[in-house]
Amino acid sequence: MALPGFVQLGPNILLYTPSEHQVGQLIILCTWMGAADKHIAKYADIYRQKAPGAKILLLKSVVGSMISSYASQRRAMRPAQQAVCQLLQEHYSLQRGGESFSEEPRILLHMMSNGGANSATNLLVDLKARLKAPLPMAGLICDSTPNASSWKKTCHAFMYSFPCGFPINLFTTAFVYATITLLYAWIALGNEAPEDYWRRSVLDEKLIRCRKVCYVASKIDKMTDWRDVVSHAAEARKMGWKTKEIIVDDTPHCNHISKHEEVYVNAVSDVWEGREI
Repeated sequence: MALPGFVQLGPNILLYTPSEHQVGQLIILCTWMGAADKHIAKYADIYRQKAPGAKILLLKSVVGSMISSYASQRRAMRPAQQAVCQLLQEHYSLQRGGESFSEEPRILLHMMSNGGANSATNLLVDLKARLKAPLPMAGLICDSTPNASSWKKTCHAFMYSFPCGFPINLFTTAFVYATITLLYAWIALGNEAPEDYWRRSVLDEKLIRCRKVCYVASKIDKMTDWRDVVSHAAEARKMGWKTKEIIVDDTPHCNHISKHEEVYVNAVSDVWEGREI
């Protein structure tokens, strides 16, 4: 395992607690579908450096969870929900014996690609049911997300996480096309497309109490259309959010730190520290 210090709370849910944890500080890191530990570790290391007192709640995304029902996906988030609720309880209890007060915990939500947006949405919905209130946050980081909905984009997103070599690609292609076709038949009956659900949810004031978001996207990304990200940023601004968009020309999907590490890390740090973006 390439994620030292993390403790598994449930399937695809892990928690890192620093030796000198600052009560009320939490990073929620929602990775892209099928992300390998060696890649996730790069982002965990950023937060260990920039937010050394914060816990890191890691939500991995896998294909199986993406194609299950929303109810099943939210139930799978229960260990993560409990970890967040425990952190909130510790924070409020320490400050004023459990009474309400103005100082908020410092929580940052960092989501990557469709898988990260899906994990984040399921957690937020499950937390709302438990807390009966939106989750207070310092800000959001949207890396290569959110995408807009279309049959072609959804198929391409799923294919990105499967092996592409012959002959296994024949089976995976058939599986993905059949699954997405059934999904869009369900949407045609009047249900909301997953991408539209994610785009709406991460700006929903009933789920999140926050008004700061930073987007990172690339014009050569073959999975997430950067214009979808820009349009979501425009929607956030209309709703009164403070937004920042980092649009680059030369990095692949969810790998912007490969060429723009300083810009990426500074943006993350600005959101975490509460600086203007």
